[in-house]
Amino acid sequence: MLHDVKMSDINVYASTEEISMLKKVLRWGFVLLALIAVGGYLFLFPPLPRPPELGRGLPNNFAAADEEFGRRVLAAFPAPLTVEALISRLREQGFTVNEEAKYAIFEKNQFPCTLMWRIDWTAEGDSVENLTSKYGGACL
Repeated sequence: MLHDVKMSDINVYASTEEISMLKKVLRWGFVLLALIAVGGYLFLFPPLPRPPELGRGLPNNFAAADEEFGRRVLAAFPAPLTVEALISRLREQGFTVNEEAKYAIFEKNQFPCTLMWRIDWTAEGDSVENLTSKYGGACL
């Protein structure tokens, strides 16, 4: 036999425990969403490594930035300069130096681009004869 159900027998209000549980679920959901957002931002825009001092604050246009980087390199490494001093100062700035091929490079992935700062040199004995530089990038 079916029981007659009265409206007074139905609890339409959530209990204190249910409300507390709902608050916890919402709180943890918000925390998880915030962590995903921060992680995604850091993945797309990693703060480290920072570009070398010579390469910071360049114009957004690659051609203009390349010209400015070239001026900075020539001003930072005036002649006369020994190869040893050049290599030491480039490493201090964070460049990876290939002594045999006579170049130093710094690369940074910064979504949507991979940026590159490169300095090449020629030497006569232990003296730097000529410095050239290149700044550029590949973007999606």
